[in-house]
Amino acid sequence: MGGLSWFKAILLGFVQGATEFFPVSSTGHIVLVQNYLGIRDPSKTLSMFDSVLNLGTLIAAIVFFRHDLLSLLACWISPLRKKLEQKNILPCLGVATGKRLGLLLLLGIVPAGLVSAGFHQFFEDLFSDTIMVAIFLLIMGTILHSTRRIDGIGMDFGKMNFKQSLLIGLSQIFAIFPGASRSGLTISAGLFLKLNPETAFRFSFLMMIPIVAGSVIYDLREGAHFPLEEWGKAILGAIIAGVVGFFSLKMLLRLMKEGHFANFAWYCWAVGGFVILKELFF
Repeated sequence: MGGLSWFKAILLGFVQGATEFFPVSSTGHIVLVQNYLGIRDPSKTLSMFDSVLNLGTLIAAIVFFRHDLLSLLACWISPLRKKLEQKNILPCLGVATGKRLGLLLLLGIVPAGLVSAGFHQFFEDLFSDTIMVAIFLLIMGTILHSTRRIDGIGMDFGKMNFKQSLLIGLSQIFAIFPGASRSGLTISAGLFLKLNPETAFRFSFLMMIPIVAGSVIYDLREGAHFPLEEWGKAILGAIIAGVVGFFSLKMLLRLMKEGHFANFAWYCWAVGGFVILKELFF
């Protein structure tokens, strides 16, 4: 991975944090940046660096949704629930609703988990194709733009059903393709299925956390082979990714509440169109 300088490590960390949670495909952006900076290589070293960046944004998501995660655990673990209630930090999610939400999340996680485990290497190879990234960014933009047509306030967690959870989970399968955003697909699916924007936002990322955690753990198995001198760059990149990612989540939630989610379509179209024009004519 000789081409990765400290500056490039910082840049990749920023790109990861800025795009992981927005519906614009972080992996697609990382591929584009790596290709255009000339730092793609066939070894496992750069792949390991990407995994460390993913760990940074995973930690950011866990911190951002810490009360939701604690609430879900507390619904199943009575001692934890009593402790949280005493400290007055347990969100107002009833035990019955919390347990049901846990089952809904589990159902949504299964489809993407199975596909990711079965076709991990195939999709890893596919992600190196910049044209494929551009095509799926254009498709992603169209999906995002179509959410403009959705009317109504929508449902909260208490009214969600298992069919909705399964369909949102199935939408994640397409996020394995380059340029397709997991958050974009799952939040859009939630909106189409009549969830309110904040519920779609929270369900999407609560479902994402264990999937990404499993993927990061799987990829970090090769950590022993990662050059010692590269760990400093990787950790710095992960810290930047985590900090930027945390504030990206706050911004995305605000944009969703204000009804601006579909506007990300213009960005996806612009980047996808630029990449295709560059690859075909320049």
